[in-house]
Amino acid sequence: MLGYENITRLSNSVYLIGTSDGYYTLNINDLSFKNYSVSISNISINKLNEQFTNCSILEEGSFSHDENNITISYTVPQYNKYINSEYQYLLEGFQNEWSEWNAKSNVNFKNLPYGTYTFKVRAKIANSIPENIATYTFTILKPWYLTNLAIIIYLLLLLILAHYINKSYKVYYQKQEEKLIEENNLLLEIKELENDQQLMKMRNEQLANDVDIKNRELAVTNMSLINKNELLSLIKEDLKNSSSENSSRSIKSVITNITKNISEEDSWKVFKEAFDNADKDFLKKVKDAHTNLTPNDLRLCAYLRVNLSSKEIAPLLGISVRSVEIKRYRLRKKMDLPHEKGLVEYILSI
Repeated sequence: MLGYENITRLSNSVYLIGTSDGYYTLNINDLSFKNYSVSISNISINKLNEQFTNCSILEEGSFSHDENNITISYTVPQYNKYINSEYQYLLEGFQNEWSEWNAKSNVNFKNLPYGTYTFKVRAKIANSIPENIATYTFTILKPWYLTNLAIIIYLLLLLILAHYINKSYKVYYQKQEEKLIEENNLLLEIKELENDQQLMKMRNEQLANDVDIKNRELAVTNMSLINKNELLSLIKEDLKNSSSENSSRSIKSVITNITKNISEEDSWKVFKEAFDNADKDFLKKVKDAHTNLTPNDLRLCAYLRVNLSSKEIAPLLGISVRSVEIKRYRLRKKMDLPHEKGLVEYILSI
Protein backbone atom coordinates (compact mmCIF):
# COMPACT_ATOMS: atom_id res chain seq x y z
CA MET A 1 0.00 0.00 0.00
CA LEU A 2 1.38 3.38 -0.99
CA GLY A 3 2.76 5.15 2.01
CA TYR A 4 2.99 1.92 4.07
CA GLU A 5 5.98 0.22 2.38
CA ASN A 6 7.93 -1.40 5.20
CA ILE A 7 10.09 -4.40 6.00
CA THR A 8 10.69 -5.24 9.63
CA ARG A 9 13.22 -7.76 10.89
CA LEU A 10 11.66 -9.98 13.51
CA SER A 11 14.63 -12.29 14.11
CA ASN A 12 17.91 -13.35 12.48
CA SER A 13 16.16 -14.98 9.52
CA VAL A 14 12.48 -13.83 9.80
CA TYR A 15 11.29 -10.59 8.23
CA LEU A 16 7.80 -8.88 8.32
CA ILE A 17 6.65 -7.32 5.06
CA GLY A 18 3.60 -5.06 4.82
CA THR A 19 1.21 -5.46 1.84
CA SER A 20 -2.01 -3.90 0.63
CA ASP A 21 -4.13 -6.69 2.05
CA GLY A 22 -2.19 -7.45 5.25
CA TYR A 23 1.37 -8.65 5.80
CA TYR A 24 3.76 -11.48 5.02
CA THR A 25 6.43 -13.16 7.07
CA LEU A 26 9.57 -14.33 5.23
CA ASN A 27 12.04 -16.85 6.62
CA ILE A 28 15.28 -16.62 4.60
CA ASN A 29 16.43 -20.02 5.77
CA ASP A 30 13.46 -21.54 4.01
CA LEU A 31 14.52 -20.10 0.64
CA SER A 32 16.05 -22.48 -1.93
CA PHE A 33 18.22 -21.58 -5.01
CA LYS A 34 18.63 -23.28 -8.31
CA ASN A 35 21.95 -24.70 -9.37
CA TYR A 36 23.17 -21.73 -11.36
CA SER A 37 26.46 -21.87 -13.34
CA VAL A 38 28.90 -19.13 -14.26
CA SER A 39 29.86 -18.68 -17.91
CA ILE A 40 31.91 -16.35 -20.04
CA SER A 41 29.62 -14.20 -22.12
CA ASN A 42 31.96 -12.09 -24.30
CA ILE A 43 35.61 -11.67 -25.35
CA SER A 44 36.76 -8.43 -26.97
CA ILE A 45 40.21 -7.21 -27.97
CA ASN A 46 41.65 -4.00 -29.37
CA LYS A 47 44.91 -2.47 -30.54
CA LEU A 48 46.21 0.70 -28.99
CA ASN A 49 43.80 3.62 -29.60
CA GLU A 50 41.42 1.48 -31.70
CA GLN A 51 37.91 0.15 -31.21
CA PHE A 52 37.23 -3.16 -29.43
CA THR A 53 36.52 -6.22 -31.58
CA ASN A 54 34.42 -9.16 -30.33
CA CYS A 55 35.92 -12.62 -30.59
CA SER A 56 34.54 -16.12 -30.53
CA ILE A 57 34.34 -17.72 -27.09
CA LEU A 58 33.84 -21.22 -28.47
CA GLU A 59 37.47 -21.82 -29.35
CA GLU A 60 40.86 -20.77 -28.12
CA GLY A 61 41.91 -17.28 -29.18
CA SER A 62 45.15 -16.39 -30.93
CA PHE A 63 45.95 -12.70 -31.13
CA SER A 64 48.81 -10.71 -32.62
CA HIS A 65 51.39 -9.07 -30.37
CA ASP A 66 49.75 -5.63 -30.67
CA GLU A 67 46.24 -7.01 -29.86
CA ASN A 68 47.25 -7.36 -26.24
CA ASN A 69 44.39 -5.40 -24.64
CA ILE A 70 41.62 -7.90 -23.83
CA THR A 71 38.28 -7.52 -22.02
CA ILE A 72 36.47 -10.62 -20.71
CA SER A 73 32.83 -10.49 -19.64
CA TYR A 74 31.16 -13.23 -17.55
CA THR A 75 27.78 -13.82 -15.88
CA VAL A 76 25.52 -16.20 -13.94
CA PRO A 77 22.32 -16.60 -15.99
CA GLN A 78 19.34 -16.05 -13.58
CA TYR A 79 16.18 -13.96 -13.65
CA ASN A 80 15.43 -13.39 -10.00
CA LYS A 81 15.89 -9.73 -9.29
CA TYR A 82 16.50 -10.39 -5.63
CA ILE A 83 19.59 -12.49 -6.31
CA ASN A 84 23.03 -10.73 -6.56
CA SER A 85 26.18 -12.51 -7.87
CA GLU A 86 29.83 -11.90 -6.96
CA TYR A 87 32.82 -13.06 -9.01
CA GLN A 88 36.42 -14.05 -8.50
CA TYR A 89 38.91 -14.54 -11.36
CA LEU A 90 42.45 -15.74 -12.03
CA LEU A 91 44.59 -15.27 -15.18
CA GLU A 92 47.15 -18.09 -15.21
CA GLY A 93 50.43 -16.96 -16.72
CA PHE A 94 49.87 -13.43 -15.40
CA GLN A 95 48.55 -13.83 -11.84
CA ASN A 96 49.43 -16.24 -9.07
CA GLU A 97 46.38 -15.74 -6.82
CA TRP A 98 42.62 -15.32 -7.21
CA SER A 99 41.27 -11.80 -7.15
CA GLU A 100 39.00 -10.42 -4.43
CA TRP A 101 35.24 -11.12 -4.69
CA ASN A 102 33.58 -8.39 -6.74
CA ALA A 103 30.15 -7.79 -8.28
CA LYS A 104 31.67 -6.43 -11.47
CA SER A 105 30.96 -8.84 -14.34
CA ASN A 106 33.94 -8.03 -16.58
CA VAL A 107 37.67 -7.48 -16.35
CA ASN A 108 40.19 -5.80 -18.65
CA PHE A 109 43.84 -6.76 -19.08
CA LYS A 110 46.12 -4.24 -20.82
CA ASN A 111 49.47 -4.61 -22.54
CA LEU A 112 49.81 -8.31 -21.95
CA PRO A 113 53.21 -9.69 -22.99
CA TYR A 114 53.34 -12.52 -25.51
CA GLY A 115 52.54 -15.99 -24.20
CA THR A 116 49.70 -18.41 -23.50
CA TYR A 117 47.14 -17.56 -20.78
CA THR A 118 44.20 -19.35 -19.20
CA PHE A 119 41.45 -17.18 -17.72
CA LYS A 120 39.38 -18.72 -14.89
CA VAL A 121 36.29 -17.22 -13.22
CA ARG A 122 33.98 -18.47 -10.47
CA ALA A 123 30.91 -16.93 -8.83
CA LYS A 124 28.88 -17.02 -5.62
CA ILE A 125 25.22 -16.23 -4.99
CA ALA A 126 24.36 -15.27 -1.44
CA ASN A 127 26.43 -17.73 0.56
CA SER A 128 26.45 -20.51 -2.02
CA ILE A 129 29.28 -21.00 -4.49
CA PRO A 130 28.50 -22.66 -7.85
CA GLU A 131 30.60 -25.68 -8.45
CA ASN A 132 31.68 -24.89 -12.01
CA ILE A 133 34.61 -22.64 -13.04
CA ALA A 134 34.47 -21.04 -16.49
CA THR A 135 37.76 -21.04 -18.39
CA TYR A 136 39.07 -19.46 -21.56
CA THR A 137 42.54 -20.04 -23.04
CA PHE A 138 44.15 -17.59 -25.45
CA THR A 139 47.59 -16.82 -26.85
CA ILE A 140 49.31 -13.53 -27.52
CA LEU A 141 51.68 -14.15 -30.43
CA LYS A 142 55.29 -13.00 -30.44
CA PRO A 143 56.16 -9.90 -32.46
CA TRP A 144 57.84 -10.66 -35.78
CA TYR A 145 61.24 -9.67 -34.42
CA LEU A 146 60.96 -12.35 -31.68
CA THR A 147 59.71 -15.23 -33.81
CA ASN A 148 61.80 -18.36 -34.30
CA LEU A 149 62.61 -17.33 -37.87
CA ALA A 150 63.78 -13.90 -36.64
CA ILE A 151 65.91 -15.56 -33.94
CA ILE A 152 67.49 -17.84 -36.57
CA ILE A 153 68.21 -14.78 -38.74
CA TYR A 154 69.70 -13.01 -35.69
CA LEU A 155 71.94 -16.00 -35.02
CA LEU A 156 73.06 -16.09 -38.64
CA LEU A 157 73.76 -12.35 -38.58
CA LEU A 158 75.60 -12.77 -35.30
CA LEU A 159 77.72 -15.56 -36.77
CA ILE A 160 78.46 -13.45 -39.86
CA LEU A 161 79.31 -10.47 -37.64
CA ALA A 162 81.53 -12.65 -35.45
CA HIS A 163 83.25 -13.96 -38.57
CA TYR A 164 83.94 -10.47 -39.88
CA ILE A 165 85.05 -9.26 -36.45
CA ASN A 166 87.39 -12.23 -36.16
CA LYS A 167 88.65 -11.57 -39.68
CA SER A 168 89.11 -7.87 -38.90
CA TYR A 169 91.06 -8.73 -35.74
CA LYS A 170 93.23 -11.15 -37.70
CA VAL A 171 93.91 -8.50 -40.33
CA TYR A 172 94.57 -5.92 -37.59
CA TYR A 173 96.98 -8.14 -35.68
CA GLN A 174 98.62 -9.23 -38.93
CA LYS A 175 99.20 -5.58 -39.81
CA GLN A 176 100.48 -4.96 -36.29
CA GLU A 177 102.84 -7.91 -36.65
CA GLU A 178 104.01 -6.68 -40.05
CA LYS A 179 104.43 -3.20 -38.62
CA LEU A 180 106.42 -4.62 -35.70
CA ILE A 181 108.58 -6.65 -38.08
CA GLU A 182 109.09 -3.56 -40.23
CA GLU A 183 110.02 -1.50 -37.17
CA ASN A 184 112.45 -4.21 -36.02
CA ASN A 185 113.97 -4.37 -39.50
CA LEU A 186 114.24 -0.58 -39.48
CA LEU A 187 115.92 -0.71 -36.08
CA LEU A 188 118.29 -3.35 -37.38
CA GLU A 189 119.05 -1.19 -40.43
CA ILE A 190 119.60 1.81 -38.18
CA LYS A 191 121.86 -0.31 -36.01
CA GLU A 192 123.76 -1.47 -39.08
CA LEU A 193 124.04 2.13 -40.26
CA GLU A 194 125.31 3.14 -36.84
CA ASN A 195 127.83 0.30 -36.97
CA ASP A 196 128.80 1.33 -40.49
CA GLN A 197 129.14 4.93 -39.36
CA GLN A 198 131.20 3.82 -36.40
CA LEU A 199 133.37 1.72 -38.68
CA MET A 200 133.63 4.59 -41.15
CA LYS A 201 134.53 6.92 -38.30
CA MET A 202 137.25 4.52 -37.21
CA ARG A 203 138.48 4.27 -40.79
CA ASN A 204 138.44 8.05 -41.14
CA GLU A 205 140.32 8.36 -37.88
CA GLN A 206 142.81 5.82 -39.17
CA LEU A 207 143.06 7.69 -42.47
CA ALA A 208 143.47 10.94 -40.57
CA ASN A 209 146.23 9.34 -38.54
CA ASP A 210 147.82 8.04 -41.72
CA VAL A 211 147.56 11.51 -43.27
CA ASP A 212 149.06 13.05 -40.15
CA ILE A 213 151.90 10.53 -40.27
CA LYS A 214 152.50 11.19 -43.95
CA ASN A 215 152.28 14.92 -43.38
CA ARG A 216 154.87 14.60 -40.64
CA GLU A 217 157.00 12.49 -42.93
CA LEU A 218 156.55 15.12 -45.65
CA ALA A 219 157.48 17.89 -43.24
CA VAL A 220 160.57 15.96 -42.16
CA THR A 221 161.50 15.41 -45.81
CA ASN A 222 160.96 19.09 -46.57
CA MET A 223 163.09 20.20 -43.68
CA SER A 224 165.80 17.69 -44.55
CA LEU A 225 165.88 18.89 -48.14
CA ILE A 226 165.84 22.51 -47.09
CA ASN A 227 168.56 22.02 -44.51
CA LYS A 228 170.67 19.97 -46.90
CA ASN A 229 170.39 22.50 -49.71
CA GLU A 230 171.02 25.41 -47.36
CA LEU A 231 174.08 23.69 -45.91
CA LEU A 232 175.44 22.82 -49.33
CA SER A 233 174.79 26.36 -50.53
CA LEU A 234 176.68 27.79 -47.57
CA ILE A 235 179.60 25.44 -48.19
CA LYS A 236 179.55 26.36 -51.86
CA GLU A 237 179.66 30.06 -51.09
CA ASP A 238 182.45 29.59 -48.56
CA LEU A 239 184.48 27.67 -51.08
CA LYS A 240 184.00 30.33 -53.69
CA ASN A 241 185.13 33.00 -51.28
CA SER A 242 188.18 31.07 -50.03
CA SER A 243 189.45 29.75 -53.36
CA SER A 244 193.10 30.54 -54.40
CA GLU A 245 195.00 30.08 -57.62
CA ASN A 246 196.79 26.90 -56.47
CA SER A 247 193.73 25.08 -55.29
CA SER A 248 191.39 26.54 -57.86
CA ARG A 249 191.04 23.35 -59.82
CA SER A 250 190.20 21.10 -56.85
CA ILE A 251 187.79 23.62 -55.38
CA LYS A 252 185.97 23.89 -58.66
CA SER A 253 185.59 20.14 -58.66
CA VAL A 254 184.07 20.24 -55.15
CA ILE A 255 181.75 23.08 -56.14
CA THR A 256 180.61 21.04 -59.13
CA ASN A 257 179.78 18.07 -56.89
CA ILE A 258 177.92 20.31 -54.45
CA THR A 259 175.95 21.82 -57.30
CA LYS A 260 174.92 18.34 -58.40
CA ASN A 261 173.77 17.51 -54.84
CA ILE A 262 171.64 20.63 -54.55
CA SER A 263 170.02 20.04 -57.96
CA GLU A 264 166.40 21.13 -57.77
CA GLU A 265 165.32 18.19 -59.88
CA ASP A 266 166.59 15.70 -57.32
CA SER A 267 165.03 17.65 -54.48
CA TRP A 268 161.75 17.81 -56.34
CA LYS A 269 161.71 14.04 -56.99
CA VAL A 270 162.19 13.29 -53.30
CA PHE A 271 159.64 15.86 -52.29
CA LYS A 272 157.08 14.77 -54.92
CA GLU A 273 157.27 11.15 -53.81
CA ALA A 274 156.57 12.12 -50.19
CA PHE A 275 153.92 14.65 -51.24
CA ASP A 276 152.03 12.11 -53.40
CA ASN A 277 151.87 9.73 -50.46
CA ALA A 278 150.26 12.44 -48.35
CA ASP A 279 148.05 14.21 -50.93
CA LYS A 280 148.10 12.29 -54.18
CA ASP A 281 145.08 13.99 -55.85
CA PHE A 282 146.08 17.59 -55.22
CA LEU A 283 148.27 18.14 -58.29
CA LYS A 284 145.64 16.53 -60.52
CA LYS A 285 142.89 18.78 -59.12
CA VAL A 286 145.01 21.90 -59.61
CA LYS A 287 145.87 20.85 -63.17
CA ASP A 288 142.17 20.22 -63.97
CA ALA A 289 141.15 23.57 -62.47
CA HIS A 290 143.95 25.53 -64.18
CA THR A 291 145.11 23.90 -67.39
CA ASN A 292 147.54 26.73 -68.19
CA LEU A 293 149.89 25.92 -65.30
CA THR A 294 153.41 24.70 -66.09
CA PRO A 295 155.27 21.93 -64.17
CA ASN A 296 157.24 24.63 -62.32
CA ASP A 297 153.94 26.26 -61.32
CA LEU A 298 152.62 22.90 -60.04
CA ARG A 299 155.86 22.45 -58.09
CA LEU A 300 155.37 25.86 -56.45
CA CYS A 301 151.73 24.95 -55.66
CA ALA A 302 152.93 21.75 -53.95
CA TYR A 303 155.41 23.68 -51.81
CA LEU A 304 152.72 26.23 -50.90
CA ARG A 305 150.32 23.36 -50.13
CA VAL A 306 152.57 22.23 -47.28
CA ASN A 307 152.63 25.85 -46.09
CA LEU A 308 156.29 26.56 -46.84
CA SER A 309 157.44 30.17 -46.79
CA SER A 310 159.23 31.88 -49.67
CA LYS A 311 162.49 31.64 -47.74
CA GLU A 312 162.02 27.87 -47.35
CA ILE A 313 161.04 27.41 -50.99
CA ALA A 314 164.02 29.33 -52.39
CA PRO A 315 166.71 26.66 -51.69
CA LEU A 316 164.38 23.94 -52.99
CA LEU A 317 164.06 25.74 -56.30
CA GLY A 318 167.67 26.95 -56.28
CA ILE A 319 166.64 30.60 -56.63
CA SER A 320 166.53 33.68 -54.46
CA VAL A 321 163.67 34.66 -52.17
CA ARG A 322 162.90 37.59 -54.48
CA SER A 323 162.56 35.20 -57.41
CA VAL A 324 160.12 33.05 -55.35
CA GLU A 325 157.96 36.14 -54.69
CA ILE A 326 157.88 36.90 -58.40
CA LYS A 327 156.86 33.29 -59.15
CA ARG A 328 154.04 33.57 -56.58
CA TYR A 329 152.81 36.77 -58.18
CA ARG A 330 152.76 35.20 -61.64
CA LEU A 331 150.96 32.14 -60.24
CA ARG A 332 148.18 34.37 -58.87
CA LYS A 333 147.80 35.92 -62.31
CA LYS A 334 147.52 32.52 -64.00
CA MET A 335 144.95 31.37 -61.45
CA ASP A 336 143.06 34.64 -61.93
CA LEU A 337 142.59 35.11 -58.18
CA PRO A 338 140.83 38.26 -56.89
CA HIS A 339 142.88 40.74 -54.91
CA GLU A 340 141.23 39.87 -51.58
CA LYS A 341 141.83 36.12 -52.04
CA GLY A 342 145.12 34.81 -50.63
CA LEU A 343 147.16 32.41 -52.77
CA VAL A 344 148.04 30.05 -49.92
CA GLU A 345 144.46 30.22 -48.64
CA TYR A 346 143.11 29.22 -52.07
CA ILE A 347 145.63 26.39 -52.52
CA LEU A 348 144.82 24.99 -49.07
CA SER A 349 141.08 25.04 -49.91
CA ILE A 350 141.46 22.78 -52.98
